[in-house]
Amino acid sequence: MSKPSESVGLVRFGPFEVDFRAGELLKNSRRIRLQDQPLQVLAMLLEKPGEVVTREEVRKRLWPGDTFVDFDHGLNNAINRLREALNDSADAPRFIVTLPRRGYRFIAEVRSDAPAPIEESRQVTSAEWNTPPRVGEPESPSIVAPPLWPSSRQWRRLWLTAGAIGIAAAVILALYLERAPPFHGRAVMKIQSVAVLPLDNLSGDPSQDYFAAGLTDALTTELARTVGNSLRVTSRISAEKYKNKPLAQIARELNVDAVVEGSVIRSGNRARIAVQLINARADKHLWAANYDRDLHDMLNVQSEIAASVARQVQVTLSPSAEARLRGHQAVDPEAYDLYQRSLSRAFSNNGQEMEAAVGLLKQAVARDPNFAEAHALLAREYANEVFFLQPRDPELEVKAIQEVDQALKLDPDLAVAYLARGVLLWSHRNGFPHERAIAQFKRALELDPSLAEAHHQLGMIYSHIGLLDRADHELRTALDLEPTSIAFRYRIAINFFDESRFEEARTRLQSTQLFNPDLWAYQMTLVLFKLGQKQEALALIRDFLRDNPNDPGGLGNGVLALLYADAGQEVHAQASIETAIQKGKDFGHFHHTAYAIGSAYAVMHRPKEAVHWLRAATEDGFPCYPLFEQDSDLNNLRKEPHFLLFMAEQKKQWEYFREHL
Repeated sequence: MSKPSESVGLVRFGPFEVDFRAGELLKNSRRIRLQDQPLQVLAMLLEKPGEVVTREEVRKRLWPGDTFVDFDHGLNNAINRLREALNDSADAPRFIVTLPRRGYRFIAEVRSDAPAPIEESRQVTSAEWNTPPRVGEPESPSIVAPPLWPSSRQWRRLWLTAGAIGIAAAVILALYLERAPPFHGRAVMKIQSVAVLPLDNLSGDPSQDYFAAGLTDALTTELARTVGNSLRVTSRISAEKYKNKPLAQIARELNVDAVVEGSVIRSGNRARIAVQLINARADKHLWAANYDRDLHDMLNVQSEIAASVARQVQVTLSPSAEARLRGHQAVDPEAYDLYQRSLSRAFSNNGQEMEAAVGLLKQAVARDPNFAEAHALLAREYANEVFFLQPRDPELEVKAIQEVDQALKLDPDLAVAYLARGVLLWSHRNGFPHERAIAQFKRALELDPSLAEAHHQLGMIYSHIGLLDRADHELRTALDLEPTSIAFRYRIAINFFDESRFEEARTRLQSTQLFNPDLWAYQMTLVLFKLGQKQEALALIRDFLRDNPNDPGGLGNGVLALLYADAGQEVHAQASIETAIQKGKDFGHFHHTAYAIGSAYAVMHRPKEAVHWLRAATEDGFPCYPLFEQDSDLNNLRKEPHFLLFMAEQKKQWEYFREHL
């Protein structure tokens, strides 16, 4: 296959221009994002406009004989992405026609600023096509149609001309610099926020998608860890929803200044990673590099990429980041692979997914006992199993503590390990030690200010102990870092409820049911009840209990007792209370059930039982004094001595929290 002349600037068709010297596709002078392989396919089509480019030709160019990939999947993916970029259709093509089982033909008129063709060009090798540019070099080979390549005589003329131009340019530059004021740097927009977009899996094997996703997660974490407070790094969970979206949309909706994007090809125990940094608001390429490494070296590669991005946006590396770069972090390839596989299953509320993640992580730490990140994630998964599945199993919590301690022994600056420790501490079994748990989350955020889940956990504790303004700040910070999170939106809604902002709470809750259906049904029922929509509240909780008769934690029966009490049906209310107590024993959320029971007794004018259960709620992790102070369900208690004493105690504790936490 011929290679076009690198002296040609642009190839044009319709509203599009292709600048192969810069590796860019433009539409009406605006850059359209297009990955390397679709760009190579476009190059081949533009080399032979109107002619058939066979599937075999594409295979030889993009996937030579020594490359083992799913060719059909890879080619179809490249063509689909190319058509998407060109806004073309296979059914009504304007640019690319598919010839079934044969290949493709480019049918639009092609225009270029090229001189007439001269001689046959050389073959472009797979290595050249797949090698990303170094800083200052073109992003991909220059390609235009028809094929062009200067002869040796023309090369000599070009070199002579270039030499003369170079000498003249040097003289002019010297004269300019002699007169010009000192140069203090380019005026560029400061990059203050970045998102790492999902890396493309270019291996041609869809079963390797998990590896690309896991590496994206690792790069996001390492970048946030490296830049500290100097740069906001959007979470991987939100960024992954913007794969292949226009840069302007990404910048606007994720509120980021720049994106990191790239690809990975894995072959056995080696991985080739290509990354680039793009100013998303200016649509400008800032930096690119490629890394070809053994999987043993993946932790070092992650640190190197993060450090390079940090330097490109003029962030000074922290001493700990510099130390990681100087050190050597070897990891067992199979352990690394198991860890990457676990990431797609971690943080789920589904029991089967939790068990699968735990199984993979146990294998990972067995293969490589020095893999700190795997120990930390295993601790988190054990903690989730305790909270959601087995609250009465003390062995799981012991295992979790052992794993987090080992992670911090291996890496004392591992933010996710402090996050895991905080989650473990703040539990029913441990008596919800607010101060100690908050200290762990704050330490995690000192090490990684972009760790959205640490902001979320910190905000959740603040909400439970009545520091509602601080809760709002932390939860909104978490949402800024992870704008697509349902969990964070849910917590913000609950904070509105605790502030008696019921209409705002309902609006926020409406789109968050999938986060935790049990808690959602409980909270939405309370919101509807507070808004006076009592029949709707009763219908909602009855439907929930019909579909979820197990009622984990007794939440549904607890709030149902409150509705029955308000309706004057005290027998039904008492029956629901007893059911809630039986189902909620030792459950992580039981403090919410206890509060609902206390409220029901207050409505039924039974102050002794009411204060007993309200105190139980506070001692089990829910001392939310502002809620108790404002909740109209407790109005029957306002003159009761026991309640007044209880509230005085709660106010004193709340003031301590405000001063010290």
